[in-house]
Amino acid sequence: MTRGTALRLPFFAALFGVFFSADSAALGKTKILYLGDSLSIGAFGQTLDSSMRASGFEVHTVVAGGASPYYWLKEYQPLPCTIGFWEKSPTGEKRLGYVRAVPKIEDLIDDMKPNVVVVQTGINLYATLRSKRRAKSDNVAEVSSLIEQMCYAISKGGAVSYWVLPPSSHEKRYPVALQEELSSIMRSIVYKYEGQVFESRKVTEFVDPYPATDGIHYGPEEARGWATKVSSHFNDYMRVSKPKIEAPPSIVRAVPLSPVRRPSSSQSTARTSVGGSNSPLSEVILDLKLVEKSSIENLSDLDYANALGIYEYEVLSDRKGNYPFDRIRVAHGIVFNRKHTGAANREVGSTIELNMVPLSKYRTLSTWQVVDDLRPNFEMPIYTPKLD
Repeated sequence: MTRGTALRLPFFAALFGVFFSADSAALGKTKILYLGDSLSIGAFGQTLDSSMRASGFEVHTVVAGGASPYYWLKEYQPLPCTIGFWEKSPTGEKRLGYVRAVPKIEDLIDDMKPNVVVVQTGINLYATLRSKRRAKSDNVAEVSSLIEQMCYAISKGGAVSYWVLPPSSHEKRYPVALQEELSSIMRSIVYKYEGQVFESRKVTEFVDPYPATDGIHYGPEEARGWATKVSSHFNDYMRVSKPKIEAPPSIVRAVPLSPVRRPSSSQSTARTSVGGSNSPLSEVILDLKLVEKSSIENLSDLDYANALGIYEYEVLSDRKGNYPFDRIRVAHGIVFNRKHTGAANREVGSTIELNMVPLSKYRTLSTWQVVDDLRPNFEMPIYTPKLD
């Protein structure tokens, strides 16, 4: 069978009647493989994981910050995770700030042979869906293909899919129309493979300010509430008669507890949060080389008169000696009064010295539109040039 053809298992109805019934304990526990991105690292993931175990399932959880189908699928090269990795099996648990290669879904399914694969993903596909490097139709085709390949791998492995669709993001980070477009793509393909989805956007609302926050990650209380709703729906789907939804006693951050110093040139670029669980540095002075930038060509596409663009720089030298990483992301004012600024014309490869503070320091910038076309990296705080 070729990829892209939904796998119709002849025993599908029996699968629900035997493996998904809580009365079938005598045949062994139902096996769940749970895959997640950075939204699953903290309160949400721990709550959902604990609930599934409390409901009697045998659960193997693998969470990689920043992950998307590009990371999970064997068709793509192995990719490292540098912003938090969490794996929990029935026999052990580990939390790391870095892993050389995120496990592939095909290998995980071969090893575990799950009955159900729970997939929490999608946030990291927004950048692909709205990429300006190709036609819109090609973006849609790329995202659809990624979801299709994931569903095919799950079906081929003899399991069924349960997808947790992305929760609501702040509309200034990702427009509502874009959020609905991605949910629609994911929903239609998962249903094609006779899977199930949880409509997260129907039960969530991002209310924290943006860009003072990243517009995506929920606080612990909100994340637990979201996970509790997913858990209840999942238990109904799995025909668990008496759901046991319990939040874990504490939330463990899946980031290093101390700053990771810049690696040598032969090592991977550090992309973890500055200072781990500590606050971003109050001020840094760096010599930088621009490696990637967000831009907007058509000013009529802006909803506001002013806009910030997120740029990523390579750190060449550190004047204060207090910044521990090789890369930094900076919010520049690229549009003011609906006109491009000088920063908008900065070329990739150019160098500059910048004195910077965390973007959250300037509350007035929260009213500016943010243009961010870079690959998502939610653990890297955003700085902005210091105002004299």
